[in-house]
Amino acid sequence: MRATTQRMAILETLGKVKSVVPGKHLMPVCTSVLIRAGGGQVTLTGTDLQVALTGSCKATVSRQGAVAVLPKSLEAFLKVAKAETVILSLVGENRLKVEAGAVTTLEGFKAEDFPSLPGVRGKAVEVTGLASALKQISYAMAKDDVGRPVLNGILLAPAKGAVMMAAADGFRLAQTSAKAKGQLQRTIVSEKAVRLIEKLMPGKVSIYRKGDEKNLSFVGDGLVLIAEVVEGNYPNYEKIIPKNGSPLTADSTALKDALSMVAITLPDNNAVRFRTRSGHLVVSTKNDEKGETEVKVPAKGKTQIAFNIKYLKDLLARTNGPFTLRTTNAQSPGVVKHHGTIHVLMPMHVEW
Repeated sequence: MRATTQRMAILETLGKVKSVVPGKHLMPVCTSVLIRAGGGQVTLTGTDLQVALTGSCKATVSRQGAVAVLPKSLEAFLKVAKAETVILSLVGENRLKVEAGAVTTLEGFKAEDFPSLPGVRGKAVEVTGLASALKQISYAMAKDDVGRPVLNGILLAPAKGAVMMAAADGFRLAQTSAKAKGQLQRTIVSEKAVRLIEKLMPGKVSIYRKGDEKNLSFVGDGLVLIAEVVEGNYPNYEKIIPKNGSPLTADSTALKDALSMVAITLPDNNAVRFRTRSGHLVVSTKNDEKGETEVKVPAKGKTQIAFNIKYLKDLLARTNGPFTLRTTNAQSPGVVKHHGTIHVLMPMHVEW
């Protein structure tokens, strides 16, 4: 293997690919990045066996080949190197020689020891704005639900000219959509894959899955992400989305400020009360040891309901301008529809 490329190009690619590389793994080779030269490019791949990420940069390849090395050592050298041109060459079977003004030779692993990964298979479904749509709802994913692993991911479902997405954790749910060309079969994407798409794939993304294969591929922004599909049946979340209710409208920034103020007397159960009075929404908390706090926010409409303040803050972080909450009673879910996204929040039972 011998390839010449640009230092900043390979450094940028390495910075992205190393996102999936674990610091420790039962298979030591999985703590490395596979570097392969061929076809006019240098390709870098990392995996933890649940997800795999591949990126590439243009290169002049005089001899094809591959080797796996620890990303931390390679990145550290490339960051301090002075030359803008980098020459990568294989020494023996498992050592990478890197020339960029200075020279370093890194111990690594044989390329054949690196895990064999599935390729991109199936028909492309082109999705516009996938990352931004996921960011609107990913807060509602379950963080640790061993009993229902399907909730530790996001549901992707086909819709007319779009992909519908939903996240839920039993206490809240969020639903949105993104424009799409093609029909994607109903699939659950893992939290790890969701976070990588949000961080690294802001542009148009093509999604691939062939039949009932257990892997899903996302291609966009010069990267290929392959992730295991979360197996199981996603719950019928649509039936708990309220169809009506009385509206309460207030400014989202004013509500965020109010929540920050009432947090000083937040009870152990994190309950914050909403109650309308004389043209205002009264936001309040009560702590038997610390006392009570209430803030009045100008509002239109009526309500009386309590929510978990953390969940409410997560929802408000994705809104701006007017905030309209619809409720039916203090025991039923509240719903917010904002810029094409539906947010549903289960109420808390408190003494009024």
